[in-house]
Amino acid sequence: MCGIAVAIDWREAENTVRGLIEGIVHRGDVTDPVVAVSATTALCTRRLRIVDAEHGIQPQLSADGRILVAFNGEIYNHDALRQELMAQGVRFKTRSDTEVLANALQVWGGGALSRLRGMFAFVALDLKSGQFVAARDPFGEKPLYVIQSATGYLFCSEIRPLLEASPTGDVMLLPPGYVLTKSYCAPFATLPERPQTLLSASSPEHLDRLLSDAVQSCIPPDLPFATLFSGGIDSTLIAHYARRLRPEAPGYFLGDADAPDYAYAAEYAERTGFDLRTVPFAGDSATTFACIEDVVRATESFEPSVVRPSVCYHQLSKAVHADDFRVVLVGEGADELFCGYVPLELTFAQGLDIGGPVRDQCLSLMNRSALQRTDRCTMRFQIEARSPFLDRSIVEYAFQLDAPALVRTVRGAPQGKAPLRNLYDLYPDALPASIRDRRKIPVNEGAGLDVTQNDSAIKRHVEAGVSDAEYAEGRAEFADYDLASKEEYAYLRILSESMDIARVPHLKGRLYLEAPVLDDESGLKEYMA
Repeated sequence: MCGIAVAIDWREAENTVRGLIEGIVHRGDVTDPVVAVSATTALCTRRLRIVDAEHGIQPQLSADGRILVAFNGEIYNHDALRQELMAQGVRFKTRSDTEVLANALQVWGGGALSRLRGMFAFVALDLKSGQFVAARDPFGEKPLYVIQSATGYLFCSEIRPLLEASPTGDVMLLPPGYVLTKSYCAPFATLPERPQTLLSASSPEHLDRLLSDAVQSCIPPDLPFATLFSGGIDSTLIAHYARRLRPEAPGYFLGDADAPDYAYAAEYAERTGFDLRTVPFAGDSATTFACIEDVVRATESFEPSVVRPSVCYHQLSKAVHADDFRVVLVGEGADELFCGYVPLELTFAQGLDIGGPVRDQCLSLMNRSALQRTDRCTMRFQIEARSPFLDRSIVEYAFQLDAPALVRTVRGAPQGKAPLRNLYDLYPDALPASIRDRRKIPVNEGAGLDVTQNDSAIKRHVEAGVSDAEYAEGRAEFADYDLASKEEYAYLRILSESMDIARVPHLKGRLYLEAPVLDDESGLKEYMA
């Protein structure tokens, strides 16, 4: 886990890369040496030392000396891939997953991408041909941005350093699951295709094995780790499976005893002896409001659906960092895959043909919403967040389930995440039924920052600083951004003061779902209230 900076066919490449790295020092604890391949090509990494901390210096070179890789992420199956490569005669110098990636690309070429199990964003350079390949994991857990000039390319893990490094050129986002070379940009991974025969019911025993294996693959073998814990269905399952292997792993909860999530978190902790560490938090406090500007700049977003939960993740990550943890497990992806959000519950209640496209949208937006929030807030404090629910096996299983297996009717209303709720019945002594049966609430509501989307202390605070006249002028100034509230304008204004947002085109594409007309929209109206 780290941040990378790469210049290819770029003037003053070495100095430019050094400047980029200065802009992402928060993403790691050591800056590896800049490797200048030529006057116009250089690579560097700000590394968070986790896998082979002492010897995993980047960039890494393939055994034949041809492929040089700068890598951000974690390849969870790097040991298995190493064994495959060693059987083909590859000799390794380190235990680094980056060295595995370099050799996998050398031996298997583009086919290596389908073998990777993990999260990644990397740039690999062929020292013989001068060609490069850049790629990003299928869901976009790890970020990668690029400026392309008439002759060259500049890559970085965050937006702002690129804008500061080059006075011209737009910062483009490499989409999740895409590969970029000098000659093309195309997807190498897509969402699973719907099988001809769908499962009408989930198998708790099968999902139990899959999720247990996914969590195990995310646990660092030689480092302590923690979980970000809300007492919700997803984070409780992650904690449960993690503690079966490492019982000492603590969970960090944001809020006090009055927080809506607290009773659930406390019940699980009391029942199991879980090391629950509460992080003091008051949604309407000066301390909370004081971090808003830092959160907006860190997330590089002005979307309220990103900023508000990021205020919570920012405070959690700060506390985890203070206790010297470098790895946390999180529950991202569960709501998108298993229909935890109200729009998914309502649309899947009408069948897979209606709900499926909405789920696809949710998954495709994660790289700019939940995953961007998670990456930026944790990396702001040198922490690597790992998401077991996004393991390929879990994703493929979710896509095998028909709508009734995902969403069922409870007390006359659709209730999502049926397969995950069923797991609780396998462990009734450890997993409380109260958590199994609870409704989904966002972390910003569960921690006490918001009551609802519109009843929000943070919204009232930021909008109090924006007059009607200022908002009208702001909507005209930022007409391309489709601003719908003073809150959005306030965040966009903060962002625009720290970066040239006009050179970041994807910011204009808002995080909106295109939902079909529903038979009964009362639930959706309540959700939007």
